[in-house]
Amino acid sequence: MADGAWATASVLVIDDESFTRLVLVRMVKGLGVGTVHQAADGQSGLDAVDAHRPDLVLCDVEMQPMDGFAFLRHLRARPDPHCQTLPVVVMTNRADDDRVAEAQAAGANAILAKPATPDTLRRVLSERLPTGV
Repeated sequence: MADGAWATASVLVIDDESFTRLVLVRMVKGLGVGTVHQAADGQSGLDAVDAHRPDLVLCDVEMQPMDGFAFLRHLRARPDPHCQTLPVVVMTNRADDDRVAEAQAAGANAILAKPATPDTLRRVLSERLPTGV
């Protein structure tokens, strides 16, 4: 997908490290995503999903007090169909087979090894961001 094709898309970035979150937000915006929201942990991420209804979520795994897997389990348990089908890409420093299996069991659509780069973000957005948003 060409840059600019996501001008009407909305992405939520959830990461408890403010610098990492800022870098991710800038990279996602730099790829042409029109609206990027942010949250500092799983609970504020759930609140942001309710408030903004994003088209895709990029969520760190290692966060406190609510980590990325707890965020996913709570999100997927909600009766709202949007929460059950919302594409969620988890980001982790440890992308081994066990972590991938844990992410899939929690309801993740994809896993992205950290640190993310513009190329890896472009790939995951192309694969997971719904078309026509």
